Amino acid sequence: MVHLHKIFTKLNLSEGNGLFLSNTQRESLFSNRIERLLVNVIKPDAFFCVDNKPFILFFENLKNKKEKLKQIWNYNESPIIIISENDSVEIYNGFEFIVQNESLKFLGGGDKLDDFNYFELVTGDTWEKYEKNFNTTNRVDYHLLSNIKATREKLILQSLSSELANSILGKIIFVRYLIDRKVKLDFEQQGESRFWTNDEFCELLLDKNRVISFFEYLKVKFNGDLFPLTDNDINSIPISCFNTLVQLLLGNEVSSGQISLFDLYDFSIIPVEFISNIYELFIGQNEQEKEGAYYTPLFLVDYVLAETVEQKLRYKKSSDCKVLDPSCGSGIFLVETLRKIIEKYQKNNPKYLDDPENYKRELNQLVFDNIFGIDKDKSAINVAIFSIYLTLLDYQNPSDIESFRFPVLKGVNFFVNDFFDTKAIFNNIINVHSFDFILGNPPWKRGKGEKKYPLFDQYIDRRKKEEETADSSIEIKISNKEIAQAFVLRTSDFSSKNTKVGFIVTSKILYNLNAKGFREYFLDKFLIYKVFELSPVRKEIFNNSNDKAVAPASILFYKYSPDELTDENVIEHITLKPSRFFSLFKIFTIQRADYKRVVQKRLKDYDYLWKVLVYGNYLDFNLIRRLKEKYESILDIINDVEKFYFGQGIQVGGGDKRDASVHVGKKYINSRKDIEPFWINSSTNEKWDEPIVHRPKVEKLFRGPMILITKGFKKTFRCVSGYIDDDVVFRDALTSINAFDVADSDILKLISGILNSSLFSYINLQTFSSSGIEREQAHNTEKFSIPFVFDKSILSIYNEIVNLKKELKSFTGIISGSNNSIIDLKIKELDAAVLSAFSFSDQDQDLLKYSTDVMIPIIMKHKGHERKFASLNLDSHILMDYISMFLDSFNSVYKKQNLKLIVDVKHSSQIIGLFFKVVSQKQNINSIETSGMSDNAILSMLLSLGIHKVTDRLFIQKDIRGFEEDGFYIIKPNEYKLWHKGIAHLDLNEFKNAILMAGKK
Repeated sequence: MVHLHKIFTKLNLSEGNGLFLSNTQRESLFSNRIERLLVNVIKPDAFFCVDNKPFILFFENLKNKKEKLKQIWNYNESPIIIISENDSVEIYNGFEFIVQNESLKFLGGGDKLDDFNYFELVTGDTWEKYEKNFNTTNRVDYHLLSNIKATREKLILQSLSSELANSILGKIIFVRYLIDRKVKLDFEQQGESRFWTNDEFCELLLDKNRVISFFEYLKVKFNGDLFPLTDNDINSIPISCFNTLVQLLLGNEVSSGQISLFDLYDFSIIPVEFISNIYELFIGQNEQEKEGAYYTPLFLVDYVLAETVEQKLRYKKSSDCKVLDPSCGSGIFLVETLRKIIEKYQKNNPKYLDDPENYKRELNQLVFDNIFGIDKDKSAINVAIFSIYLTLLDYQNPSDIESFRFPVLKGVNFFVNDFFDTKAIFNNIINVHSFDFILGNPPWKRGKGEKKYPLFDQYIDRRKKEEETADSSIEIKISNKEIAQAFVLRTSDFSSKNTKVGFIVTSKILYNLNAKGFREYFLDKFLIYKVFELSPVRKEIFNNSNDKAVAPASILFYKYSPDELTDENVIEHITLKPSRFFSLFKIFTIQRADYKRVVQKRLKDYDYLWKVLVYGNYLDFNLIRRLKEKYESILDIINDVEKFYFGQGIQVGGGDKRDASVHVGKKYINSRKDIEPFWINSSTNEKWDEPIVHRPKVEKLFRGPMILITKGFKKTFRCVSGYIDDDVVFRDALTSINAFDVADSDILKLISGILNSSLFSYINLQTFSSSGIEREQAHNTEKFSIPFVFDKSILSIYNEIVNLKKELKSFTGIISGSNNSIIDLKIKELDAAVLSAFSFSDQDQDLLKYSTDVMIPIIMKHKGHERKFASLNLDSHILMDYISMFLDSFNSVYKKQNLKLIVDVKHSSQIIGLFFKVVSQKQNINSIETSGMSDNAILSMLLSLGIHKVTDRLFIQKDIRGFEEDGFYIIKPNEYKLWHKGIAHLDLNEFKNAILMAGKK
């Protein structure tokens, strides 16, 4: 590998930072499937890993290149392939296959190597440059699902029922799996087994009698009833449908403009897990939206199992691990669980291949003993059982598969039932088991307004009555008929003392105002171990789902503990924020500030803390709690019914038809064009013209003076509110607060000023239930929770802005442009006045600015938000402010001891390292010493100091920190947002607390 070693040197890749040579001994880095295929099929000469994923495969003088590149595409794990051919270099995209070239997409030669050096790779620069090449639509799983979907739709158009189309496609995939695995079949051979080809199978499909015989042969041979098809079913299938299936298998056109790639697929390599995704296609969009059922991405399944099943199997000798998925869908959780159980069994029994027949029996027994699934969709259960069967075959040699018989699972381990049907037979069958884990992704359907009385609603009502009889302290509740909440609670019926639950749920159950009763019950009766919040990356989680609206997701790990005191339980809370690694490769990048620990009682006492944990920290929580406890809220002020009245405007559409003729002809404020921050169009000529409405509202709601507030808010998370003296009419997109006496108009203006300030943006991000979670809108209850203070400075500046706004609307050109700049300055004055009125310290202001200047622009993708990730110069005031905060804080203490803290700043385009050291005041040393270094020089220095194994983890986890004998260090990527003063307060407090604790010890 002489030429490859030269490439490794050029790219700064080594066995210390993620490079692995195939001829060296190493522990397994990947799952059994990925490892097995990498070693036995793909066989690279070396590979480079990022976060234990084989990102680059290296080959030298590759033989059978055409076949190897096709295998790599089916492998679907490695985006970059680098091949050294003597002195030449070829770089390919492992995720895109060019059919006409019969090769992976060529990215370039040796001239492109610099794009793949170590720092370019781990910082994401490579992936930014080549992002379009790794588009989901190029990958094998996307093409496979698209081909099956197009074929299924065509079969249904050719008169097949959905269920029959599903079954015949399932059979086709199973046979192709056997062919690609080189499993010998003795069909029509009188006991002589032989390999089959795709062409032979296509020929068979054109003869219905042979099809009937062949499928009956498979049923008898393998025992399991895979996608049941009767002779009558097959006879009812038109010959045109079999022609369509043959076109699919031969790689011909399956729909207008779409070519099947089945001649390129290799089902001995394609993961069984992709088959599970077919479930989404099988149930169809209408059923998916109706039932709220969505396929679960494999990377989320991997995470849930890493926190549950893997932990048990790693630390326990036995391979037993009983798992129930009560909404199993395609069975992906159970398939991956079974993989880990089988791998543990193989590890415990290294000579398992010595007795193949016993091994087969043991495989089936592992399923019987450990894997249980429930789903009310018959197609889902069929796919789940099919996936389990293929998984069992995946762990056998082709020769052993020939005589393998599947276990009968339907009605034994898998059940077509509603999980809330307490009278169904599965309740008695599976309740004899003591489950280790209950895992899954329950439906997210909301049943509000549903006329029927669904089983989950009946279950909650029945349980409520039972617990009332038992004199339970807190009433069981779910809100808006949210079925996910019911699933979370129903798990308790199948939980033993040690059963743990891992559920992917809609995040809304943690934040929605009307779900507070559910949270109270959940926190009281269940111990929560961990919350993994995915809302900030919601658009990238279920990006292949049929759902048009992207719902936010959270993963909850908990257990039922009705007899334990849950108050002192400590919950781990992790929030996943957007990153290029996650966007492209679903690698989790967790910043230090996104990992928190919180005592469960805190969440009981402060419900808004759920949201603070997502975008804030304990300093934000302390600030918000102070504001809530020290000051009256806007709601406290306007609840004075002698002085104020408030409410939403007229609702026009709806079931009721009520008389609103009293409003006809009155001045009408249009929420889309007549209101802006600090301004309402009092000169509008538009009149109300709707005599019949759904909800007309009382007349006093429309009397001036008033402020109007929009339902949504600006991209800056600021409220939109204005003041008007006139009587006006408006729709429910606006809310008014009216004063009965003109003397109270100043209070209205103060409320409007506070709502239009940066304080609103901050509290909005930190506490409002929907902002940054699902959609940018706020409930009046949340808006009116903003603190209020009577401050003449705020009032004075507000009036100035209002007058400038009126002037701006009266002129155009140079005058309006000039006024606009003045208004911007005045809004900054207003922000400062508001923060001053609420006694914001420097720390408080820095926290607010981090939310408004960094987090919100990133969340909303403001123009130029990329600068929040930009690198800092060595003399950047951002970096100097960060450093000064440490020096000022520590030196105020060290000065009394004749000591001082100094810092050595190591700076490169990619990394900044701060090395703080305590020295005597007598030493004539500058407080700040700076040096620019190359990225590689800094990396070498860190390695020589023995600071961690500094590889891609620095960039995945975003920082490294620790103590030395006479000081401490902080090393982070060179990104603006990581060195902001809002983060500096957190970092400083962490070191001060650590030093304090060390002193106590």
